Amino acid sequence: MKSAVEISNFSWRFPTFTGIKKEYTLRNVNLKIKRGEVFGITGSTGSGKTTLCYVIDGLIPQKLHVPEGQEEEHVGGTVEILGEKIVKFARSGQKIILRTKGIKEGSVGFVKQDPESYFSHRSVMEELSHNLNKLHISRADKDHRIKEALELVKMKGIFKVASKVTPFELSTGEQQRLMIASFIAMKPDILILDEPTSDLDPLGRGEVIDAILAMKKESGMTIILVEQDPETLIKLADRVAVMNKGEVVAIDNPSNVYSRADIKRFIDVPELMELIGPTGEIGEKFAPERVKGFKVSRKEKEKGKVQLEAKDVEYYYEDGTKALDQLNLRVHEGEFLSLVGGNGSGKSTISKIVSANLSGWSGKIVFDGIDVSKRSKRDKMEGFIGYVFQNPDQQVLQGTVRDEIYSGLNRSDFDRESFEILADEVLKKVNLKDKINENINALSRGEKRRLALASVIVTKPKMLIVDEPATGQDYKGSTEIMDLLAEINNAGVTVMIITHDMRLVAEYTRRAIVMKEGGIIFDGTPEELFQNDGLMAESSLAPPQLVRISRKLKDSGVLQDILLNAKEWLELFRFESEKKNFEALKFVDLKRYARELAADVLNRFGRPESIVYIERGGMVIGRLLSDFLSVRRVYPLRASYYTDDGIPMTHVHISDFEFSLSANGGYILLVDDIADTGKTLKAAKEELEKKTPRKIITATVAYKPQSIMKPDAYVYNVDNNTWIVFDYEEIETVSRFMRKDNKDGLKFMKDNF
Repeated sequence: MKSAVEISNFSWRFPTFTGIKKEYTLRNVNLKIKRGEVFGITGSTGSGKTTLCYVIDGLIPQKLHVPEGQEEEHVGGTVEILGEKIVKFARSGQKIILRTKGIKEGSVGFVKQDPESYFSHRSVMEELSHNLNKLHISRADKDHRIKEALELVKMKGIFKVASKVTPFELSTGEQQRLMIASFIAMKPDILILDEPTSDLDPLGRGEVIDAILAMKKESGMTIILVEQDPETLIKLADRVAVMNKGEVVAIDNPSNVYSRADIKRFIDVPELMELIGPTGEIGEKFAPERVKGFKVSRKEKEKGKVQLEAKDVEYYYEDGTKALDQLNLRVHEGEFLSLVGGNGSGKSTISKIVSANLSGWSGKIVFDGIDVSKRSKRDKMEGFIGYVFQNPDQQVLQGTVRDEIYSGLNRSDFDRESFEILADEVLKKVNLKDKINENINALSRGEKRRLALASVIVTKPKMLIVDEPATGQDYKGSTEIMDLLAEINNAGVTVMIITHDMRLVAEYTRRAIVMKEGGIIFDGTPEELFQNDGLMAESSLAPPQLVRISRKLKDSGVLQDILLNAKEWLELFRFESEKKNFEALKFVDLKRYARELAADVLNRFGRPESIVYIERGGMVIGRLLSDFLSVRRVYPLRASYYTDDGIPMTHVHISDFEFSLSANGGYILLVDDIADTGKTLKAAKEELEKKTPRKIITATVAYKPQSIMKPDAYVYNVDNNTWIVFDYEEIETVSRFMRKDNKDGLKFMKDNF
């Protein structure tokens, strides 16, 4: 049987018409998708996932004008969809000509990321009928298909009023489901879903997943699913393609994708998935009896003064629907809180009102003592509260990244020189520094999201509201954005996130406010929320995977409290492993091992040009290797789970780092004492690779098999459950053992130190 999709050696570069050639967006893509399978596509933001979907949908290169005579500079390879070659090169005399062909109407449906860009101002019924009109089917068949599709996405009730309402009267999540329904009704052979659950609440996400599974079972449709969430791909996909910088770097079943060490170079796997596996099952080596007595330590901030107070706020949509119902809310200065609830519960409405982005409301709102209910006072609010819209296209302007950031000059009191420095810093923090001259339209949705955030935080507001901060981001991107918001919050700015992603609620906020039908039905801590099953169901919410697993441990009596995030799980695993084996490494041992390591390095790689050691673990071994290898260029690199300001992060933070190299070439030796999890060593190596084209060789004394990277040179292996104690860690290790009441550990320290 012919494949649904067969792509061979396909490359694509967007034409610019400026004479400046862009990099290839897709490079030598080879892909076969079987008929009837759910095929996942994942990869980092900007890796080419959406562009590949445009190729399968017959939009690239067919709908874009490639300059005549330059076809081979922009397109390469062949594309075959449902047995028809739609892109190929053919010889005509002495010329090689690009031949393209359109795809049969209705055979491919493409549900794009942003529902608002899909709809016009027609009624819901007109939107649902738009694609079906091209199929020339009867009215009765059309209505039957629409009802069937709406039922599949849990929107059956809207059929009766579909001629009276427009999509823009629906919430973003409802719009997304409506868009999916409009394509399901076409009954295409191939349905492409580009991050179809990104704007949905957890209940809606689950319903769409169920709908996709039902389509797979009942219709035999080929479904191509672009998705960042590992849990969704594991549930739905038969196979997953991993993309990196425009290439397909791996195709495998989803469990293997999130287990294979080689693939982890291209996608960031959630931290705990590396410990408990992609299916969320705790390994057999985990011993519940060893964690009795474990207590979660959570720091609570002291509440500042009341910064924002909303009293009896009401708002009605144009059709008379009440969006906010006598809402009352207090936010304290310096809080980091989350606003959650089902689609259409009023979260974005109240946020737009308090940030002066929506008028026509009644009630009273006071911010920093200013009663903004009075129109005369609202001008004073400009710049006090920054609001980042859910859809970046509602916020970012035309032009370049530089234009958008510099438009903030008109909204701030900074002089130009200070602002340029600040703008540079902010773009660096959102990883857009290298795109400062890019046209905004050339950015991916995830990159636009980061630009929208940068354009608001650059004005330094007193309060920051971010609507769906993780939309369009891969795991690494969402973590970086949230870490940036945590950093801003630690600097004293009040931060409120509106989100459907319960992982963000659990990992970053200490107050969760739940909304339903325009009112607040819960205000408390995330752990209180996640253990209230009735409220969660009522609010269309669901706890994140890590919390669900810890609930099982708590319900079985193993834990006293649920665990909210990866950091707390890591603390649990450390607590459990600390009661196992210990091994002492003293200076005399390190000196002997350093001599062995130096001999191995010289023999295999030659003498390094310089040595970079990771503070503080690699300092001793780095200095010893400097002597044994006769290398005088030795530089410290600081890597930890804390920023320079002492702010805890969920990933390794590399401090600013400068070093000089000789003109003679040679490689750099990166040194640490042990490759335990390997995360610090990996992050340090990646940072060095950004700064120099020189080869980086990694070296450690000890290496644990659990490490995500194996050093190029090391002296010996050590078991995963063994804690190696270095003599320069003596005082803090004893202190830690005393806090844990670890008698085995205290005896070990007494015997060895």
